Amino acid sequence: MKKLVLLIGLIAGLVLPAATAQAATTIEKNIPFEATIDECGETITLSGTLIGIFTEQALPGGGFLVIFHFQPQGVTGTSSSGVVYHATGLTRETTVQVPNGGLTDTFINRFHIVGTGGAPTYYVKDTVHLTVSPTGEIRASVDTASEECV
Repeated sequence: MKKLVLLIGLIAGLVLPAATAQAATTIEKNIPFEATIDECGETITLSGTLIGIFTEQALPGGGFLVIFHFQPQGVTGTSSSGVVYHATGLTRETTVQVPNGGLTDTFINRFHIVGTGGAPTYYVKDTVHLTVSPTGEIRASVDTASEECV
């Protein structure tokens, strides 16, 4: 948890100067994606593109909003037994830094490797939420994760 708070603080420190200099910025990037995973009794090799959308916005009265969003686009793969898999889902993080120094951060990951022809689907589900007071006290913390083959 301390590492997550430090990471959020680092992101806030890097983004704050840019966020105060302009009202809103959104950048979209196509990011090559390649991965090999061993799940559901298979070795699955995936490749394709992730669409990344990065937004930062200065908030009225101070503070800023930063959003990262990743979504598979045409990510497919084949397992060691020849089954075709398709990746779907999204990964999204939203951070709000308020003028007095407090922040909230929510990270959602829903990544699905969908098997065809009756093959199992691999689900990754992560949810992390953190609320930090201006004094650095953690006021709310949620961290759930699961992985399953269905």
